[in-house]
Amino acid sequence: MLTKIMERTKDAVACGPSSVEADFRTLTGAIANGIFISHGKRLHYVNHAAETITGYVREDLLSMSFWDLVHPDCRELVLSRGGVRQGDAEQYEITILRKNGDRRWLDISTTMIEFDGMLASLVSAFDLTERKHAEERVQLLAVTDPLTGLGNYRRFVEALDLEIKRTGRTGRPFAILLLDLDQLKKINDRYGHLVGSRALCRLGDILSLSCRAIDTAARYGGDEFAVILPETAASAATFVASRIRDLLAKDSEQPTLSASIGVAVYPRDGETIEALLQKADRELYGMKGRAQDQPSLLAAV
Repeated sequence: MLTKIMERTKDAVACGPSSVEADFRTLTGAIANGIFISHGKRLHYVNHAAETITGYVREDLLSMSFWDLVHPDCRELVLSRGGVRQGDAEQYEITILRKNGDRRWLDISTTMIEFDGMLASLVSAFDLTERKHAEERVQLLAVTDPLTGLGNYRRFVEALDLEIKRTGRTGRPFAILLLDLDQLKKINDRYGHLVGSRALCRLGDILSLSCRAIDTAARYGGDEFAVILPETAASAATFVASRIRDLLAKDSEQPTLSASIGVAVYPRDGETIEALLQKADRELYGMKGRAQDQPSLLAAV
């Protein structure tokens, strides 16, 4: 689209400056791409789509530079793409901040043109925001357990790998909790699978309540759950496990739930994912074995 606009504008030069300007404004006013033309440090021309994309009215934009719109995270990228020659075009993605502070993703093409008798920078911007949000939703679904809303096994493994790398950089430990919802089969047999599914969601809700923003809670299969606790030593991880069991015990919804929990700390209990999970698994099944020696909670219901 940018190329077509420029070709039409060049074709109109023979008709005189006023005809060129009228033709250019007609063309750019009819497209969905935002058009930003800068002389020096100030925007000299914007079309209606540029107003829609940015949330600023034309008068505001003409008192600004395109740089004023660029999100701070993308300014280094914009600087590195400087120096486009007249006739050449460069295309890449950036984010901008709208007038209301919202972030928008743009696919921009930049080139140098002659405009009003001066060399000017032209930016053509296509709004990618809705597509980016759709991609994010798809990516989130790919790492989310559909029943509980927690992360799934893929999310758990990705987060675990990131924490091992982080500890390698910082030297600070992290902990994992492996959890198993006790007696899920008996719940399903006695109350039905809907109640069993609800029991899994109840445990998921408690894990969410027990987690900090930096923690990762996941259901990675059946009645098995995990929590990754960054920068957490053994004593703090044991406290979190105890709090989860207490919250389950205080849940008044029936049937009563309990969970066996194994704790492992990296790198103390294992320097690989496999070794760490094996340690937590041994702790979990040791607790489950002790629980099986006690009277069933379901027997009292």
